[in-house]
Amino acid sequence: MEQTAIASQGSGADRGKRLLAVSAALVSAVFFGVNAVASKKLYAPEAAARFDAVSLFVARGVWSLPLFLLLAAATRPRQLPPLTIRNAALFLFCGIAYGPGTNALSALGAYATSASHAVLLLSLFPPLAAGLAALFLRERLSQLKTFAIVIGVIGAATLTLTRSSGTATTIGDLLIAAFILAWAILTLGIRQLDKTYPALFVVGVFGAIGCISLGVIGLAIGRLDSVLIPVRHVDLQTVLWFDLELVLLLSLAGQLLQSMALRVLDVAIVVALTSYGSIFFGLAASLVILGERLTVQDILAAAFLVAALGLSLWPERGFSTGR
Repeated sequence: MEQTAIASQGSGADRGKRLLAVSAALVSAVFFGVNAVASKKLYAPEAAARFDAVSLFVARGVWSLPLFLLLAAATRPRQLPPLTIRNAALFLFCGIAYGPGTNALSALGAYATSASHAVLLLSLFPPLAAGLAALFLRERLSQLKTFAIVIGVIGAATLTLTRSSGTATTIGDLLIAAFILAWAILTLGIRQLDKTYPALFVVGVFGAIGCISLGVIGLAIGRLDSVLIPVRHVDLQTVLWFDLELVLLLSLAGQLLQSMALRVLDVAIVVALTSYGSIFFGLAASLVILGERLTVQDILAAAFLVAALGLSLWPERGFSTGR
C-alpha cells in the first residue's frame, strides 16, 4: 500500500515535469514564430524607430551581448574542460552561424518578404537538419526522412517561385531559406560542443561571439550608430517588439525554455512542439496583427511544407534506413 502511494506520487511528479516541459517548448515557439512579425512591425513606415534590416540586426546584436555574457558567466562549470583548437573553432563557427548566419539573414529576409512566408519556411528546419546531420555527422538518414527533404524542397520552391500577394518576394524567401540553412548548420556545431560543455554555457559563448560579430559588421559599414535607435525611441512599439520580443524573449528566454524542455522530453518531441507551434503562432500573428493573406499558391506550398515537417518527425520504426 505504501509502495503504491510512493509510486503514485512519483508518477504525478513525472507528469508535472512533462507538463512543464511541454509548456516551455510551446512558449518558446511563440517567441520563434513571432520573430518575423516583430521585424515587420519595426520596419513599418509609421514605426517611430524606423529600423531597416541592417540597423535591426546590428542593434539586436549589441543589445543582446550583455545577456549572453551573463548567461556564459552564470553557467560556466567550475572545472572548465580544456579548450582545444577544435572546440575553439567550433565556438567561432557557431558564433558566425548564429550572428551573421541567423540574426542577419532573418532580418534581411523579413525585410524583403512577407511574415507569413518567413513563418512557413520554418518547416524546412527539421528535414534540413536531418539531411546535414547525415552528410556531416554520418547520422543515418531513413528513406522517410529523405522523402521529407524532397517534399520540403518542393514546398519551398512552390512558395518562392510562384506569384504571391502581399509583400512576399523571391529574394526575400531565398534569404529566409538561407537563414533556415544557417540555423540547421548551427545545430551541428552545438551538438558537438554539448558533448564537452554544459548546454547553456555553449549558448552563452556562441551567442556572445555572434553578437560581437554583428557589432563588428555594424562598425565596418558605418552603421554602429544603430545601437542608439532604441535609446532615442522609447515608445511602446519599440519596447514591445525590439527590447522585449527580439532581445529578451527571442534571444535569451527562448534558448532557456528550449533547454528546460530538452531536460525532460525527447529531442524529437521538442522539435515537433517548437516547429508546429512556431508555424501556428507565427501565421496567426501575421494574419491578425499584420493583416496578411495567403493565396491559393501559398496554401498549396504550406501543405507541402507541413507534410515535410510531419514526415521528418515521424517515428522511423518500420522504415528501412538509406545508409
